Amino acid sequence: MKSIIIIVTMLLISTSVHAENEVLYNTLDSVVANRHKYTKEKEARLSMLKQRIPSITDPALKLEMYNTIYNEYHYFRYDSAMVYVLKGLELAKKTGNGRYTMLNTIHKATLLSASGLYSEAEDLIKPLDEEKMDSLLKYEYNLTLYWLYTYWKDYANSSEYADQYWEKKIECLKKTIELAKKSPRDYYYLLGEYEMYINGDHKKALAYYNKVLDAEMENTRLYSTACFAAACCYNNLKDYVRYEEYIVRTAITDIKTPVKENLSLQTVADWLFNTDGNIKRAESYINVAIEDAKFYNNRLRMLNSSDKLMVIVPKYKSMLEAQNYALLWALVVCGVLVVTLVVATVFIVRQNKLLIHRRKEIASNNKQLSALNEELTMKNGCLVNINTRRENLVKLYIDLCSKYIDRLNNYQKLVVRKIKAKQIDELLSKTTSSKLSDEDATTFMSHFDKAFLELYPSFVNEFNALLTDGSDVKTKPGSLTTELRIFALIRLGVKDSSEIANLLFYTPRTIYNYRSAMKAKAINKETFEDDVRRLCT
Repeated sequence: MKSIIIIVTMLLISTSVHAENEVLYNTLDSVVANRHKYTKEKEARLSMLKQRIPSITDPALKLEMYNTIYNEYHYFRYDSAMVYVLKGLELAKKTGNGRYTMLNTIHKATLLSASGLYSEAEDLIKPLDEEKMDSLLKYEYNLTLYWLYTYWKDYANSSEYADQYWEKKIECLKKTIELAKKSPRDYYYLLGEYEMYINGDHKKALAYYNKVLDAEMENTRLYSTACFAAACCYNNLKDYVRYEEYIVRTAITDIKTPVKENLSLQTVADWLFNTDGNIKRAESYINVAIEDAKFYNNRLRMLNSSDKLMVIVPKYKSMLEAQNYALLWALVVCGVLVVTLVVATVFIVRQNKLLIHRRKEIASNNKQLSALNEELTMKNGCLVNINTRRENLVKLYIDLCSKYIDRLNNYQKLVVRKIKAKQIDELLSKTTSSKLSDEDATTFMSHFDKAFLELYPSFVNEFNALLTDGSDVKTKPGSLTTELRIFALIRLGVKDSSEIANLLFYTPRTIYNYRSAMKAKAINKETFEDDVRRLCT
């Protein structure tokens, strides 16, 4: 796990280093992808120039055309450039044109030095008589020697001969600067070279190179060379972001020009490799650099690019292995996460089902509770009503008792008074009078009706429901008829007619007759009295 974190951290750092120039890299990728289009355009232009040669009869004009075609092929294709140099050299010698003889000799030496044949190039160019050259030839002559000794010095960098090639390079540079004053762009470029290699002042050198870049078009070899030189200045000044920018810009120009003899794309690949950049991109660039070197047929460039590729490929392979290792672990972690997610999903689904089931149970219980609450509320209301009725019945009972106690006290006082007054006969007459029983019966009936209707307010309606149509018992509000009082007592559990007769002050026969009369009016005669006992439940 620790190694994965280190790899990811390295990738993030690598990305941030090159982030500022990512737009340029995208442009370079696009240009590289379209490089064959630029090559075809160049070949089409050269084909048009070569088609004009057969129609030229003047040797001087033909030599000029050969020179133009050489300049087009110079950085594009080594073999073709050499063909037209040799043609120009042959025609110049044949026609006795000394200037073109020397110019083509210089061009041949230029090509030889670019291909790594340094001593051959020096042996070819040294015998030329500089005194017989005009200023342009002298400029070409010294510039060729400058680049020859530059390449030679780089080739012999670690040998004992490097210093002598360096001195010759500086000597030729000084001469070339003097000869380039009439050509400002070349002059500023060479001044930049002087400040960089002789004075070591990279800021001044950079100022001269930027003058060239400001004045020169982007599709020229001089622009590409100045851009690459400016990149070297930024590298020495340790401004690596600008260094990277300028080498990428150089590579873009070289491919669009197109220049097949170049160091820029190889340098970009080398930079990406050394700074842990996009190694896949570096491999792509170095492959294109080798392809260009093969196209140009420059053996030295092919060897240099191949050496770089031999370093980049193992690095790229190592990076791929590290990425594959990281991906493997990532897949393992993802697998574990997926399994965990599946388990969690199953658990959540089960919990949701349980939750839904429990919610349904809770909803059902809530409904039951609501129903029970309503029933309880209703029963509470009934209890309150029953309690109220009980209180009223108790009050009625106490009132009735109070009246009978009061009447008993009065009767006792009457008896005592009559006995004291020796009014025995009058007392006997009072006790045998039916007036007292009638008053008691009336009081009892009134209180009984009120108490019973308070306890069973729906008794009359329910009782009439047991009778046939037209047999309803009519009552006054708050009172019962004799028939209703008899069956009210039956509802209260008093079954015996004699007991009912004593309570209602009637004879048993009278009670029996009332019961028989009402049973005759009943819908269900057999179960009538049982139905009465179940009323108001």
